[in-house]
Amino acid sequence: MFRIIFLFVIFSFLTGCASITESKNQSISVSTGDVTGAMCTLSNSKGSYYVNSTPGSVMVRNACDQLTVTCKKDGYVAANPAAGSVQDESKGMAWGNIIFGGLIGIAVDRQTGAGCTYSQQNIIFPMQKVSDKSGVSNIKQLKDLKGLLDAGVITQEEFEKAKNQILN
Repeated sequence: MFRIIFLFVIFSFLTGCASITESKNQSISVSTGDVTGAMCTLSNSKGSYYVNSTPGSVMVRNACDQLTVTCKKDGYVAANPAAGSVQDESKGMAWGNIIFGGLIGIAVDRQTGAGCTYSQQNIIFPMQKVSDKSGVSNIKQLKDLKGLLDAGVITQEEFEKAKNQILN
């Protein structure tokens, strides 16, 4: 009987295998492509983390959910907003809970984030220049200008002159 109680106590200390053996933090690098000096925010259910100037790195707390990345710089917008989403994955040590930790160990690892990681450690969040501070892109300005030409508000000569100013 004593032996059974002893084994139960020993196994109870082994619950949450990844919580004991794995780090709950991870370094993530962020680059904004050819654009440098952007400020980026990385967020998950454990908090928000900041890269003050790209390219750069930050230590994030692992969570068993998506990591969202947003970057800002005056005069620039995200070229591919979908690049700002990184999905979590289960760590190999979390599977040790099947043998040692059981449901309690799985719950502890998921709650603390120790059982999950972000496999994409180098995030590229491309940015592109906008034509003015209001965030209106060259394409939108050209479409608006073409609308004015089609409506007869401006002449073809005025259109060409304005188009060249936008593109240069």
